[in-house]
Amino acid sequence: MERDIRPASSDSRSAPRGDDRAADRRLATLHRNNEESNLFVRGCIEGALIRLMESKPFAAITVTDIARRAGVSRNAYYRNYASKEAILDGFLNTVFEEINRRMLRYDPMTQTREAWLALLAGVRRIAPQYRLILQAGQGARIRERMRVSLNRGAHRLETGPRYAAAFWAGALCEVVDQWVLAGMDVSDDELADVMTDLMLHGVATADRYHTGCQAR
Repeated sequence: MERDIRPASSDSRSAPRGDDRAADRRLATLHRNNEESNLFVRGCIEGALIRLMESKPFAAITVTDIARRAGVSRNAYYRNYASKEAILDGFLNTVFEEINRRMLRYDPMTQTREAWLALLAGVRRIAPQYRLILQAGQGARIRERMRVSLNRGAHRLETGPRYAAAFWAGALCEVVDQWVLAGMDVSDDELADVMTDLMLHGVATADRYHTGCQAR
């Protein structure tokens, strides 16, 4: 009986073999493990910087200080961050992503107060770190993260959206900064009421809150 010596079809030649599929799975697992490891390292570095800021001026903190407190090498530090400021940006990005997720559950026009409460609750959870960043003279980084989070739409480069995001980022950060620095001396509910009133009624609240321009 003659054997069939016809060449294999092109489909069978192009189909991935079992060992190729196994190699692909190993590469995917390795990539995932590397990502998880990098996230862990970044978290350690961010946490180390915040802890150091509790006892040392921001300008005096060195890369060696951060790496030692984080338990990582200087190489691991530089693989993830170019500067101390970049570490703060990474920390704030994570914070604002979580706050955004919570705020987006509410319609800003019909559920304004609920959205503000979500913002204030998010800030309250990281108030000690927020205060340290302000006291380190890095409040502009918070304002920039807020501005970016408010200006992510398709029209973000247009004049109106750019300046509206800058306006609201400045207003919100000023309110929240004062609240945090004052030890959150009013409740979330009370502050959310004021913020909602200001957003919905704008300049009509000037007399009520005595915020109009006044002569001495």
